[in-house]
Amino acid sequence: MITEQAIVLRAAGPQVELELQRDSSCNGCELVDGCGVGALGRLLGRRRKSLVIDTDRRLQPGDRVVLAVPERALVRMSLLVYGLPLVGLLGGALLPAALWPGASDALAVVFGATGFAVGVKLAAWRSAWLPRSVLLPKIVDIEVNPANRSGS
Repeated sequence: MITEQAIVLRAAGPQVELELQRDSSCNGCELVDGCGVGALGRLLGRRRKSLVIDTDRRLQPGDRVVLAVPERALVRMSLLVYGLPLVGLLGGALLPAALWPGASDALAVVFGATGFAVGVKLAAWRSAWLPRSVLLPKIVDIEVNPANRSGS
């Protein structure tokens, strides 16, 4: 399971809005100044990400939770979103040379771009058929905010 920490922003019935707590490890390694990921993070700044999920647990704003997503679901979605367009791009670019020996490079570029677009459309179509319950994280642990429960 891949886990991420979050803080409850709002709880309304079965839905909770969570703010993901992204801790960057870019300040901890020896390549602080030479790492492209660290430079990109400094350039873009730290943005907060929120997420709304359904849960049967009673949560209040300020509670800390641990979310988990199965690795298998993440790998399958990554292959779908990145793999299909890549296969379309490569297949489309190689198709003219296989069908017409001596075909121009411009034709390979056009076929490659078309294959990429078809791969993106196929990935979007296929991901629309997946149940959302497979893709959304589940709450696996809760750390109750003492300020919320002290008056009870």
